[in-house]
Amino acid sequence: MTDARKRKKLLIVERKLVHNRGHHHTQISALRMYLPDHETSFVAGETYDGFLGAAAGKLGGKSIKLAKLRSRLLHGNLFERLGAAFAAIKSAHTIKLPLSAFGRQLAEICQSLQLGAGDLVIVPTAELDTLESAVELTAILGDAAPRICLRFLNSELGDRNERLRSKRLDAILAKLPANIFLFTETEELAVHFREIFNMPVEGGFYLPCSMHIAMIPGTGIDRGDRLRIGVFGEPRPEKGSRRLAGIVAALTKLTETRAVPPLDFIIQGSMADFREGGVYAALQEFQKGERNVFVSPQDNRLSPEEFEQLFHSVDAVLLPYETAIYSLQGSGVVQDAIAAHKPVIHTRGMSMMALLSHGNGVPATTDQEFAEAVLRVAADPLSFQEGTARAAAYFEDVLAANPLLRVLHTSLHDRQQGS
Repeated sequence: MTDARKRKKLLIVERKLVHNRGHHHTQISALRMYLPDHETSFVAGETYDGFLGAAAGKLGGKSIKLAKLRSRLLHGNLFERLGAAFAAIKSAHTIKLPLSAFGRQLAEICQSLQLGAGDLVIVPTAELDTLESAVELTAILGDAAPRICLRFLNSELGDRNERLRSKRLDAILAKLPANIFLFTETEELAVHFREIFNMPVEGGFYLPCSMHIAMIPGTGIDRGDRLRIGVFGEPRPEKGSRRLAGIVAALTKLTETRAVPPLDFIIQGSMADFREGGVYAALQEFQKGERNVFVSPQDNRLSPEEFEQLFHSVDAVLLPYETAIYSLQGSGVVQDAIAAHKPVIHTRGMSMMALLSHGNGVPATTDQEFAEAVLRVAADPLSFQEGTARAAAYFEDVLAANPLLRVLHTSLHDRQQGS
């Protein structure tokens, strides 16, 4: 048998992989880095544009809608069941709906790629639909089913109905196949799932994002120049985007009575975001050079290389995230900041505190506290060097101890014996 035939196979399933944006494509490269000895294929979203090469398959949205209707027929109240039955007849002309969103399709892809029990399927952005699909895939393939690793990133799991979400999970966890392994990114989310659902889930499944860990950071900007504060990613309510105007205004007032270097907010967004009616419209007055506080809009459609260059150019990263979401959910920007040795000014009570507690994080709650935190970094940016170095070293250890790697050394027999 040749070496090529001996290689184990890895199928990465990422339904949200469509364009060269966000962190979905970085997860593919990170998993390839973790598992260099595996022959890798991937499944993408229905409108995937091919930028990473040919996909082994594409997952559409219609089957997911039908699977959600089925879950409401099974677990909903009378009103929800009637609504789901009507919608099913209207959409599919039947109430005999698929057992899962894409379990059968994934089973066919596994068969076409000749994946077996010694191979691996990883879903880096998993939801309840994915978990149900993994169970159906296992039922179809039986003893030939590969090991399936699902990484959950948020507490809603793709179903905002808390009661239905709980019933769907209970039904699955009561008979979870031994070949399915459950993970979360943050430890906070793993604790939440274990306490609320008694889910056999392990935290700490981090994947490097846009920044590679640099144990020797790049040269910072001179104190005589503008100190640059980065706000990265698409503006969204849960990221506290609408708070920026209040934070910048509070900071501007503080600089009237304190001697600080010019402060430049490097903010990603579309042109519409910074125009009248946009989420950052109130920041227009700070785009002129008449103040000590500036706003420099940046395109949110940067190539990975351009994003990396922009990220390295800032002195600190600002994350006024809402804890209603981010007390459990993780942030790729946090990982990027730690890898790039940047101090993080973040909302108090955020998740990922294991990564932000090395002298590299500055917590805040109110707009005034965020403004004070920015001034603290501006007053002596070099004082954060040791903390950011400790955080980067810790993060490197965390990545090296990824719980995914233990799955590779766990046989299904061992797991069944332990359950």
